[in-house]
Amino acid sequence: MHKLLSFILPAIAVGIANASPVPTYQFPPAPNFQTFDNVTVFQPPASWPSKSTSYGRTLILNQNCEADAVMLSTFTWRPPNTALPYLPIMRSTDGGNTWNLWSTVYFHATNQSGGGSILQPSLYELPQQVGPYPAGTVLLSGNAIPRSPASTNIEVHASLDAGKTWQYVSTVVTSGPPNTANGAPCVWEPFVHSIRDQLIVHYSDQSDPLYGQKLAHRNSKDTISWTSTRNDVTFSNYTLRPGMITMAEMGNNKWIATYEVGNFPALPASPYGVHYTIADSPEDFGKNTPILLKAKNTGTIPSASPFVQWTPAGGDNGTVIVSDGSYADLFLSTDYGITWQQVPSGHGVGYTRSLRVMPDESKVLVFNGGMYGMSSTIVTAGEYWVPGPYPKPSDNTIAACNGHQKLQQ
Repeated sequence: MHKLLSFILPAIAVGIANASPVPTYQFPPAPNFQTFDNVTVFQPPASWPSKSTSYGRTLILNQNCEADAVMLSTFTWRPPNTALPYLPIMRSTDGGNTWNLWSTVYFHATNQSGGGSILQPSLYELPQQVGPYPAGTVLLSGNAIPRSPASTNIEVHASLDAGKTWQYVSTVVTSGPPNTANGAPCVWEPFVHSIRDQLIVHYSDQSDPLYGQKLAHRNSKDTISWTSTRNDVTFSNYTLRPGMITMAEMGNNKWIATYEVGNFPALPASPYGVHYTIADSPEDFGKNTPILLKAKNTGTIPSASPFVQWTPAGGDNGTVIVSDGSYADLFLSTDYGITWQQVPSGHGVGYTRSLRVMPDESKVLVFNGGMYGMSSTIVTAGEYWVPGPYPKPSDNTIAACNGHQKLQQ
């Protein structure tokens, strides 16, 4: 987390985005199929005192082999006249073209306080049973901050009916009140998923006196009790602030995690320079050295709030796709993170703008929750075509669904 109580990055980000160089690397032309561009998911009504949204996240429901691309999304918002804060769950039954409010999720810590806020949501669908929750369970994590605000609380909630109703599962970690200053103990920005028969939640952690901020995770086999904190990304320089982790499994069975690093020296144009780590599993990022992401064709270093996905489209190695919070462009790698190209996205810049590989794997949904801290924002969704060859049909046709397979084509 790099800005909460005051947010200055949008002005910097817009300036950087407007000055972004035009990439010289040219990919082959897109095949002739339809995509949609920047549809409105949600716009705060004119009557709302606060018209700010942020931190958009999406999920494709495919663990139960649904026939259609049913999608869920969420984002932070501030509806008026509510005694308790909540997160919206939006639903699309046409692959992200149109969206409607499907449900609302209240959090434990803010329910108890009778107010406060819920920040930084993360959506996930279980590919296998974990504890009492079967494959197909939808999970939502977020950071609940009571009205006081006395604490930060990373919670997990579950839905057994595709996001229609929700139940509180457990609190992964609780720390001090929200404060982005180094030395102030608190936690931020969960990323929930699973490995083997365990839940795993990665998050940003300011509670370790050895680091201004670090990236860490906790595991649970029963969804109730959680392991102690395990480090993922740390720097010997106390002032550095790795944060906002997302990750994806690549086609070579390696995992890639992307994150910003606040206060990184010698990066005046990228004050939250995006780094990445590649590891054998999402529990092993701490074993490897962080790498600064820099586009080979432009020299650009993306900055702030990255999001990463991998798709088999785009060539023999597939394509790693990274979005950041300072450029409208995307950053692509077709060699598993060895080199990167900066390319136009066709979509606007957004704070922690998220990505989701669509069922045909040649398109990626770009989901923009708006710029954090802006007085008025709109949540939008649109598709980006992944340049290069389609995946082979055999890569898309499956007999069963699991966490790393797509819908039948």
